[in-house]
Amino acid sequence: MRLNRILALLAILPSLILAEKAATEQPALYTIEGEAIVPRDLSPKRTWQRGARILLDHGKYLGFIRDDGKFVVHNVPSGSYIVEVANADYVFEPVRVDINQSGKKRARRLNVLQPSAVAQIPYPLQMTARQPANYFRKREELKITDMLMNPMVLMLVVPLVLMLILPKLAANDPELQKEMQNMKLPKMDGLDMSDMLANYFGSNQPKKAIKKGGANKKTR
Repeated sequence: MRLNRILALLAILPSLILAEKAATEQPALYTIEGEAIVPRDLSPKRTWQRGARILLDHGKYLGFIRDDGKFVVHNVPSGSYIVEVANADYVFEPVRVDINQSGKKRARRLNVLQPSAVAQIPYPLQMTARQPANYFRKREELKITDMLMNPMVLMLVVPLVLMLILPKLAANDPELQKEMQNMKLPKMDGLDMSDMLANYFGSNQPKKAIKKGGANKKTR
């Protein structure tokens, strides 16, 4: 009988040693706790917590929010994690939580542009909704300033304004008149816009009339 017991213990002993070794090698697991809050000025829905999820590292670990807004994510090993509140109605700012080997936790704001910058926040987490989720872009309204700042409008308006202002400036400044005469610029005193446009768009008509007159002279 004793021999059978000894043999049974010897058979069980290796499995016990392996189980103890695996237990010692398994890393310690921790929890991440906090609370998700929707301010009253955002008119929170009564059941907004039901569709919300707590995501660690974009879904590597998952947690749920209770009706009072609190949450606990279990079985999290030591390391650094990005904690997000995924909700279809509200936008929450993600945070970063660091857990060291001894289980000490530190929370800070997530700064993607400057990862080395540390802005520590209290733990357990207090994650407040920043704004309602908006999935549609607001339609832009037509403004007069947008029309005036249009490049095509500026190309038409600015030269006309200069043509109206320059003659008045030249009339009051003799030196500017001399410079314009030296540059052989056309005289702009008493400029008539209707005459200028008529000459510009009808500049080819006199030439055609001259050609026709010359042809009539040859036939005679």
